[in-house]
Amino acid sequence: MERIEERVPGTKYDPLQYFLSDADWDRTPVTDKIAQDADKLLGGFDDSALYIDETGIPKKGKMSVGVARQWCGQLGKTDNCQVGVFATLGRDRFSTPIDCRLYLPREWTDDTERCLKAKVPAQEILFKTKHELALEMVFRARKNGVRFKWVGCDGFYGDNPEFVRC
Repeated sequence: MERIEERVPGTKYDPLQYFLSDADWDRTPVTDKIAQDADKLLGGFDDSALYIDETGIPKKGKMSVGVARQWCGQLGKTDNCQVGVFATLGRDRFSTPIDCRLYLPREWTDDTERCLKAKVPAQEILFKTKHELALEMVFRARKNGVRFKWVGCDGFYGDNPEFVRC
């Protein structure tokens, strides 16, 4: 948030902190609009693709939502981190993220009190595999009319028959 406040004229820290941490708002219309706008620029070409990948964000403590000992690609090992699964629309040498999901390990979804304390919405306290999160994003992109010829992913996603059939 500090970087946003530094770069965007007129931004104040406290309202931004409230918006990102405590405000009750639905991100879906925003991400849907991002996907639709990205499609106008990058979708519908022979080389348009939807790329699925994840990234681990190293963390020291245990209070950030989703933090657990899990594979962290940034570190190249299992360690304390958050993992986000991302969908990016691309063509040629251009790409832009159009959707994302925070992976919640079972140790989080099995502990409702911990999730609620960390402000995870009650309806989101449900274990989903990374493959299921990726499929949600592929289906959401299709629902939004995002035009891509193929889905690119690494071997982790490619080894999952359900995901490959999508």
